Amino acid sequence: MVGLRWSELGAVVLRAMPFNFAVGFTVAVPGPALEAVRNDFALPYVLASLTLMAPGVGYMVGTLVGGVLADRIGRRAALTTAAVVVVGGLGISGVAPSLGVLMVGSMLGGLGFGMADPAVLAAIGDAAGDRTGRALMFAHIPFGLGALAAPPLVAALLLGPIGWRGGYLAAALSFAAAMALLLSARIPAAAAPLTPRVRLSEAVMRPVPILLGAVISLYMGAQVVMTGFLAAYLESGHGFARASASAAVTAFWGGVSIGRLIAALPLLRMRLYEVALASLGLTALCSLAVVAAPSPVVVLVSVVLVGLVIGPTYTMLVGIGVLYRPAVSGVVSGFILAIGGTGYPVFSLLSGVMADAWSVRMALGLFPASMAIAMLILLAARRFHRMEAAAV
Repeated sequence: MVGLRWSELGAVVLRAMPFNFAVGFTVAVPGPALEAVRNDFALPYVLASLTLMAPGVGYMVGTLVGGVLADRIGRRAALTTAAVVVVGGLGISGVAPSLGVLMVGSMLGGLGFGMADPAVLAAIGDAAGDRTGRALMFAHIPFGLGALAAPPLVAALLLGPIGWRGGYLAAALSFAAAMALLLSARIPAAAAPLTPRVRLSEAVMRPVPILLGAVISLYMGAQVVMTGFLAAYLESGHGFARASASAAVTAFWGGVSIGRLIAALPLLRMRLYEVALASLGLTALCSLAVVAAPSPVVVLVSVVLVGLVIGPTYTMLVGIGVLYRPAVSGVVSGFILAIGGTGYPVFSLLSGVMADAWSVRMALGLFPASMAIAMLILLAARRFHRMEAAAV
């Protein structure tokens, strides 16, 4: 599987970049808005954390649907449907008068994002072939930039009459523009001959995709903890003003952007498993300082380092999944991301319970613990992958 020349592949990757910017922006909105939503609706942390959980539930369902659609009726059909769902869901969140409506809108937004994600990954894999890892890394660099832009915008909106709702409306606009640009690309209208259901089930019901999904679940869950509770931790534990605490979440996303940019450059000579394992190990170590440091300056520096070393992890993991079974890459990546999506609701609820029962600092402690476990699971996935390759 060779794929396109770099000159042709560049056009595909460029079309995916605004999509990932919009995804990053959207993912980064709920965390900085958490304290404002909690106060607006007079909620404890465990209920406020439902605003972090709802998109994850939708995303988990959406990836399963989107992966099947991407392989059976074409990338364009999946993306077109996803565009309508995600923009509509974010728009509902932006005018939500109650927690219930906000959760419905957030869930629809996550559903649409989940439907789009495997289709975009599969389209890049189709074009990149053996260079999928590097192509995905470049395509995902704007994710961090979008996430970097969201916290200061939410912080500014919190000072005005529109408040946190403006963040969701801005996310809807960014997604609408990004999906319009993506759909203007030459994406095949229909997939190649329909993949038999037996082959689809055989491709996903193996140790490697299941274990990769578990690692992504821990990664996504840890990301929810960091981005969802960092602002609350800085406000309650270090005396930051609300707007300043919300804006400070950019420290994490700034590190993610730089980390992905650095990792993209030498990737042709780096193995996906090794990069992901190194990222997880370093992240577990650096994140301990976030929880233990007594000084807010040290906390923010540590947050930047965490973002820096965790930046390449997601793209390396999905790159492994896309290359695992290229002929059914949409379904495989959708299956992996569906398992990964469980991290959003589980960690959102768990961290909310821990914040109420003990402290926000204790909730942040889930981050280093989950990264250490993820590293062990990924080692097992690599072992099974090598065993399968040796048996062929």
